[in-house]
Amino acid sequence: MTNTGLYMHLFLQFVCKSVGHIHFSQQLKLPDSAPPAACPLFWTQFGGNCYRFFPLNRTWAEADLYCSEFSNGLKSAKLTSVHSWEENVFVYDLVNSCVPGIPTDIWIGLHDRRQEGTLEWTDGSNYQFSYWDSNQPDDGIHRIPQDEDCVEIWFRHNSALRSWNDNSCDKAFPFVCKIPMLEN
Repeated sequence: MTNTGLYMHLFLQFVCKSVGHIHFSQQLKLPDSAPPAACPLFWTQFGGNCYRFFPLNRTWAEADLYCSEFSNGLKSAKLTSVHSWEENVFVYDLVNSCVPGIPTDIWIGLHDRRQEGTLEWTDGSNYQFSYWDSNQPDDGIHRIPQDEDCVEIWFRHNSALRSWNDNSCDKAFPFVCKIPMLEN
């Protein structure tokens, strides 16, 4: 070993020796490819679906179109549908985790734009669960009749937490998109 200023050189002697043949009794098989991720990057899994909150103020139609730009395999995303209390809580809490302490109204995919009074989800799923705030849906009875055709999860101090309201589709709110998980 020599010491030359800041550097130290270490000289080691070694001998390579053949051990003979090595025999492995089992073959190591590597997977053909990694399994695809169930949800796209930056999306959150819940149940059999993937969700993503977009803190962009868009009209309801703009939000639905924005969602459709994302796909997972052959399925395109849609504004989220909600089919249980647990899913409703998940969607609201997803938003709250992204913008904590800042209550915000968010668009979901429920509407009666095609037929007044006939609510449907943008993803075509059945409308069976709801969590309407008191006196909702009211279709904007205090304004222009039949003006409120799109649904939001809203935040009001005097309302039930995570409850729904029908609102004018032309208002701009952040939104949550939903897409089915990839099946392995």
